[in-house]
Amino acid sequence: MNILILNWKDLKHPQVGGAEIIVYELAKRLVSVGHEVTWFCRSFKYGKHEETIDGVKIVRRGNLVTMYFHAPIYYWKLRKKPDVVVDISNTIYWQTPLWAWQSKRIAYLNQLAQEVFYYEYPVFVSRFGKLAERLQYLAYLNTKFVCYAQSTKADLISMGINDSMISTFSLGVDHDRYFPGKKSKNPLFICVNRLVKMKRTDLVIRAMEIVHKRFPDTRLVVVGYGYDRIRLEKLRDSLNLEDSVKFADENILFFTKNSKDKKVTLMQQAWALVFPSVKEGWGMTVTECAACETPAIVSGVSGLKDSVVDNQTGIILSPNPSPEEIAGAMVSLIKNPKLRNHLSKQARLYSRKFSWDKSYREFANIISRL
Repeated sequence: MNILILNWKDLKHPQVGGAEIIVYELAKRLVSVGHEVTWFCRSFKYGKHEETIDGVKIVRRGNLVTMYFHAPIYYWKLRKKPDVVVDISNTIYWQTPLWAWQSKRIAYLNQLAQEVFYYEYPVFVSRFGKLAERLQYLAYLNTKFVCYAQSTKADLISMGINDSMISTFSLGVDHDRYFPGKKSKNPLFICVNRLVKMKRTDLVIRAMEIVHKRFPDTRLVVVGYGYDRIRLEKLRDSLNLEDSVKFADENILFFTKNSKDKKVTLMQQAWALVFPSVKEGWGMTVTECAACETPAIVSGVSGLKDSVVDNQTGIILSPNPSPEEIAGAMVSLIKNPKLRNHLSKQARLYSRKFSWDKSYREFANIISRL
């Protein structure tokens, strides 16, 4: 098959995230079995107009806005139209039902925005965004959908998409990279995510103020990049937590293991991942940590309530947890080694259910049914 993937970023984009890693893992496997795959996305500074990565043709056009206009132009200039167009949403879809008539189409959803708008934009913009996100689905009522969390499927149904039009597939994890290691002697928690407001990393820092008073040797390491870094640093410093809360690129005195893969080493050493995000498609870092025998403390929102089995592979909090609630979960793991060990072992076992080869087979089966 000739497959065109429309996704707002590619694997080399400076702001690459978990969604792009998923697309890459699927795309390179499609190529490996003989399919022709083109990945259309937006340009970035110093990025090549076109290049090939592991057999996947990358085509970059326009910016965050204009890429949506470049996509149909690119499509109609193709002498041979793709058999399948994978229309991936980053809040808004590429509107392929309006212009990709000569190909089979499938809409791919990582997550709805909805609540996220209010964390990232002013109120009036957020209200418009929520309405616009809902209205766009009117053009997709006869389009097949794919997602990887049952809670995301429920979100699609709430947007008016018929249950029969939605398929799900599981995500994978690289078990050669993510595997158990030696745990930190003292309590160590980590946040691994983009540093943006919707991830609510600030709540974890505030929770650390509470935990630190009871257990002064507890540490938190924040792994990730993003515009919210400055605000988070100021919050940490205002709470006098400079020695207890560190960002991964800082000098971490209690981080002693020599490793080229600092992220994985931290996942192996951590007692738990703390992830109180507003909304997720799944939360890849949850499964990556699970493979490292590290449970997760998460908010009870779409995606995260799929990737964590409550009281088995981690702890699911309320959808909008307070610092006190987060601190309570952290303290429960510090005080109860038996619980911590149970969650760690179960997280590891649960992670074994996920692999990229399995994920690919499920996704390819959905594509083939088109």
